[in-house]
Amino acid sequence: MRKFTAILIVALAFMPSSLWAQEYTPGDVIVVLRPSGEITASSFGASGAETLRASEFAASSGASVSAIYPDLSQAGNGIFMLIHSDSQDAEDLSAILLENPEVLAASPNYTVQAAQIPNDTYYPDCWGMTDINAPEAWDITTGSSSVYVAVIDSGIDDTNPDLTANVATEYSYNTVNPGASARDDYGHGTHVAGTIGAKGNNGIGVAGVNWDVSLISVKALNSSGSGTFTTVINALNYVVSLINQGVNIKAVNMSLETYIDMTPTHDNCVKQPLWRAFKALDDTNKAVIVVAAGNHSQIIGQPSTGYHDSTVNRSGLYVYPPSFPGLYNMISVSALSRLGTTAYYSNTGADISAPGGMLSSLLDSAGIISTWLQSATQYIESDGVSLRSIQGTSMAAPHIAGAAALIASYAPGLTAYQLKQVILSGSNSSSSSVNASSGGVLDIRAAMDYQAASGSTIPAQGTEWADYDDYKSYEADESMNYGGGGGGSGCDGLTVGFWGVLVAAMLARKRMSW
Repeated sequence: MRKFTAILIVALAFMPSSLWAQEYTPGDVIVVLRPSGEITASSFGASGAETLRASEFAASSGASVSAIYPDLSQAGNGIFMLIHSDSQDAEDLSAILLENPEVLAASPNYTVQAAQIPNDTYYPDCWGMTDINAPEAWDITTGSSSVYVAVIDSGIDDTNPDLTANVATEYSYNTVNPGASARDDYGHGTHVAGTIGAKGNNGIGVAGVNWDVSLISVKALNSSGSGTFTTVINALNYVVSLINQGVNIKAVNMSLETYIDMTPTHDNCVKQPLWRAFKALDDTNKAVIVVAAGNHSQIIGQPSTGYHDSTVNRSGLYVYPPSFPGLYNMISVSALSRLGTTAYYSNTGADISAPGGMLSSLLDSAGIISTWLQSATQYIESDGVSLRSIQGTSMAAPHIAGAAALIASYAPGLTAYQLKQVILSGSNSSSSSVNASSGGVLDIRAAMDYQAASGSTIPAQGTEWADYDDYKSYEADESMNYGGGGGGSGCDGLTVGFWGVLVAAMLARKRMSW
């Protein structure tokens, strides 16, 4: 197997809602009785003392003996047996039996399943999946094709064998060149898509957080990894239109970033077309909006203090979209290294952290391994799948988007706000190695446990950003009226007509990069 070399990529950057119903064989109860004396092999013959005692006990309980386990009984100093009742519920019978002082233990015959570790060739190299407890979550669900995730990025290469089955080409769309294919010609979007939903347990490639999911490619970045506000806003418009059509989009991943001279205040944001486009999607309360924190070692919501990459002076600039306030359903994501620490490049102040990778001369495969362009033949492995190891907050974000989709596959009734709270409340914040300003660490199984125990207490929508809910009628000043117009192109949440927003954004012509 080829050793993966981590390459620095500066990122654009069920079961019920209450405790899961445990499955068991109806009427079957495993019981351990106190021994009546010394247990020997002869105790379990056809007329052995313990055999007769077991039969009498079962009959007195309204059941019959299905099996006795002599070896366990001798070793464990108790009579291990399986009894069956055609008239009693196993859980109820167990509870009754446990009140009997002769009973040491009793339990329904619960179903046991093998832990879900996929057979994909290079899954052992996917250290991030272990770090977020994905295998434990896969014991519950491995995803569903009825759940959609929109990937606003450079596209998705649906020819990659590990992605083909999970890409919803019928909904994919190109905002860079409308009418053209939304297939990736850069690589970044394909890598992001693989983390969210590379086909699992298919014997090739890697496994995404979801083994089954429907990925929508919304191409907003070109073959150089760049786009504009307009391509992103158009992408958001398209996603909202799909939601309005009833497409079950539960997460939108945006591993992209821009740096602009705008302090993230209420008055500034309501005047920013991109914020309003985000707000329109946010107001649907259908999909969690997942954004990368950015890769320039600054604090989200605060101005940069110097040069980026030693060449670009971004002093005083703010990173967006993670700095956007007022969005109930957005989650910003910082990156963790394989050591569990905040990656040196990662912006901090995010809502949560997830594996993003980090270059290291001491660790092999220190980046995040995921799918890549099939046209890049140098990255095609022996099983025919193109894979590449890279790093960045762009790689961290899709772990969260994938988690949202996986949770939605077993709890389909959750709103976007509820999904967000489940993910954040289930995060592991006890690790002292994680920068406190980078949020807790994603733990998908813990999030599922939280949903099972407490999900019903989460309100359907948030109220913490109520001060931003006036944006539909807000007037910044007499010369700029944001109260007119209706939401165009299906974006009813926008107060400026959508195409007016596009024109304003084109005039600004801010560049987006990843």
